[in-house]
Amino acid sequence: MAEKTPDAILYRAAHYGLANRLRAMVGYQAIANLLDIPFHLWWSSDDSCRARFGELFESPIKVVSSPNAKVGSNVAVFEQGVWFEVVWKTFGAQFVEWPEFLQEVHRCLRSLRPIAKIQRQVDEFASSQNLGQALGIHIRHTDNIDSYDYWVAESRDFNRADISSLDGFRNLIGENIAARPVLIATDNTRVEADLKELYPRLLTYPKPYKTAGARSTPIAHAVIEMQLLGRCSEIVGTYYSSFSKFSAVWSGVPYSEVRGVQVVRSDFVDRMLIGRDTLGL
Repeated sequence: MAEKTPDAILYRAAHYGLANRLRAMVGYQAIANLLDIPFHLWWSSDDSCRARFGELFESPIKVVSSPNAKVGSNVAVFEQGVWFEVVWKTFGAQFVEWPEFLQEVHRCLRSLRPIAKIQRQVDEFASSQNLGQALGIHIRHTDNIDSYDYWVAESRDFNRADISSLDGFRNLIGENIAARPVLIATDNTRVEADLKELYPRLLTYPKPYKTAGARSTPIAHAVIEMQLLGRCSEIVGTYYSSFSKFSAVWSGVPYSEVRGVQVVRSDFVDRMLIGRDTLGL
């Protein structure tokens, strides 16, 4: 039997990176919408994501100013930055069915829009570079490398042999660069410079690199690159990267990833996109 329906849902977004926050947020928002109860977001600007929610997005979400905001007497409070599928399995399945939940998630994603300044930068770059015909590639190659030993020990799903290799990305670029535009989004300045030297026609969005905090680039530029990847005809990303996968799910773009040196279609992203077409997105 389902537990008592809460009066409201509060998601505390802190200590996780951008994609991890967003993938959980839309899950809890979808459940609140389907239960017709308020959804509240407390978003911390910290080393993992140094930007306020309103500096990045235009959204109907109610943002509160305190992690302990009083938003009702029977409030379900959540903090983990998990995939919305996990949100449903651990909390939402007792209230709503999966197909209905997944459709509502995509409605929430549709309502999640960058602020006008960010959107303008995305639109101008995408139009000038003909991204509708492009292959979008996301290479995560900084702090995630240090996490691989942890995932080997902690996750039964993680396979060290599937870790994306730079050779795999180089091969992919070489196979495509002559036939269509190729956009690369990466958090590693050295990787970007080396690939641009090897493939001068490679497209990159100009962004500053920094050393402060967990990210190597500003959060606003992360949103820009997520959106630009979503403007491409398909995305190939990095194994075990939520940024790669979320970029595809947010925009509904076919997604594969480099596993070892091979490009492999992602069954997970395919499942997360089921039913999206019925919304007319």
